[in-house]
Order: sequence, then structure tokens, then C-alpha cells
Amino acid sequence: MNAKPAALPVAKPLQLATILLVEDDKSVRYVARTMLLQRGYTVLCAGDGDSALKIARRHHDHIDLLIADLVMPGMKGPQLAKRLRALQPDLQVLFMSGLMQEDIVPGTIPSEAGFLEKPFTPQALVAKVQEILAGSRQ
Repeated sequence: MNAKPAALPVAKPLQLATILLVEDDKSVRYVARTMLLQRGYTVLCAGDGDSALKIARRHHDHIDLLIADLVMPGMKGPQLAKRLRALQPDLQVLFMSGLMQEDIVPGTIPSEAGFLEKPFTPQALVAKVQEILAGSRQ
């Protein structure tokens, strides 16, 4: 008997949220984007902080969530989040990193931001996104 692969949790995106995904690794960006699109989210993608800022300034609709790599060449994730929150103060943030959370210098990740360790499963990404978006709507 063949075992079926584990299905992703089926959950309706919260008000069809728009996510800005910023990841310098093309393969990670592609996989994360695909997972989020399959769940019905609108996903804007950038490979670095400067590109993400340009996308955010050109995007006329509300961006609900920033998912950014913690450490990227040029502008780091926390710097990007700070600049984007100056444009949109209610922006929710999820950082992801190959570093384990306990190895990250305290204070690097703002207390109100979420964190997801890489590599992550599709289920872990979707669950964390839903958790953050649900919390922002309470």
C-alpha cells in the first residue's frame, strides 16, 4: 500500500491577504511563493530589501504581511521591516532564517515579529502565516 503525502492544512486565507515575500535565495523564494499562492494569498516577491521597498511603494493596495529573510545581502530583514512600517505602521512581520532562534543576537528580532526557522515545511509556513494574520485581525 502506498502512503499518501501529508496534505497541507486547508484554510481560507484571511480576507485574501497580500504578502510581500523577500528572500535572496531564488529556490526558497520560489517554494515559499508557490505554497502561499496555493493557499490563495496574493504574493509580491523581491530578492532584496531595496527591491522590496520599490515594490511596496508601487503597490497601491494594503500589504498585510512582510515575510523576510533575517540576513540578506545589503539591507537586513529588520532594517527593511522598520522602513516598511514607516510607510505602513500596521504591517505584520515574519522573519525566517537558517539560524536557530536561540543563536540570534537578542534584540535583533522585534518582539512583535514572528520567526520561522529554515528549512521549514509547507505546513509550518502556512500555519505561521495564518497565526500572524489571525492575530492582526483581533
